[in-house]
Amino acid sequence: MQDSRQNERPVTPTVKSEVATFVENLKKATQPNSLDITSDEDLGIGIMNLISIEEHLFFTANKTGKSHYYDLLREVREMRKELLKQIVVVFEGEVWCISKHLLASSMRLMEVGTKELTTNGLASAQPYFDKSYRAFRMFWEIVLRQPGRPGEAPIAATAVKKRVVIFYEPTCPHCKELEGFLASNHLDDAFSVIRKDVTSDPANRAEMEAVHRTCLKGSGELSVPVVTQDGKCAMGGEEGIRLFKSLMWDNVKELRQSLRPLLKQAGVPAHVQSHAEHYDEAVDAAMNCCKE
Repeated sequence: MQDSRQNERPVTPTVKSEVATFVENLKKATQPNSLDITSDEDLGIGIMNLISIEEHLFFTANKTGKSHYYDLLREVREMRKELLKQIVVVFEGEVWCISKHLLASSMRLMEVGTKELTTNGLASAQPYFDKSYRAFRMFWEIVLRQPGRPGEAPIAATAVKKRVVIFYEPTCPHCKELEGFLASNHLDDAFSVIRKDVTSDPANRAEMEAVHRTCLKGSGELSVPVVTQDGKCAMGGEEGIRLFKSLMWDNVKELRQSLRPLLKQAGVPAHVQSHAEHYDEAVDAAMNCCKE
């Protein structure tokens, strides 16, 4: 979804190749252990699945009369809300509710299309796939480019914060060192930081051990803090701080790449846009410390 955010162009009519890719991605996302929420689009598909699970848990609870399905429903709903907040950061009116229903509709149309594909072939399934893809694109169109009043420029999209997970222990001095760095640099405002206590929740420790095996390749004795973001990871206070500095630098580079398109979209004259070069130099100088 990064291209959509940068180009800020209206969503065009469905393209067959795009629909095919969307269908394939959604199929992969429903297979065990295959969901990778390292990009906005994959996260959107993950949320679609959670909404579908909410629906199934509701109907199962009513059909069986067993209340523990409602407990699972509440847990899944809270998970879905937490993840959706990472995408729908700023919204107006009923955008939050609309977003949820667009994703739910996209998922349901996809399921109908898949059944049609199995029983009657692609020609019968294609209209459902087209509508499913269009609903999914409408979700991103609304979230990334909320419409203004007639004649107004589109409202600029708010970038989705990178999700960073920190595994920690409350008494760990290196964890406190890392937290001090986050606080002094206001990084909870710049990133979506998820903190997981590995002393109070066995699931958190198991997840940290999995990161140690896969991302850190089992290197070194496992110790906290462990920091991970989109396939990047670090262990220890100093390494964790170094990873956050790298992520800060990535954020600045992304902002710099989007500056000129935003100036152009806003109608800033070309000779004024050229001053962005001085901005680049200033950013390089100010953030040089974060390259290390």
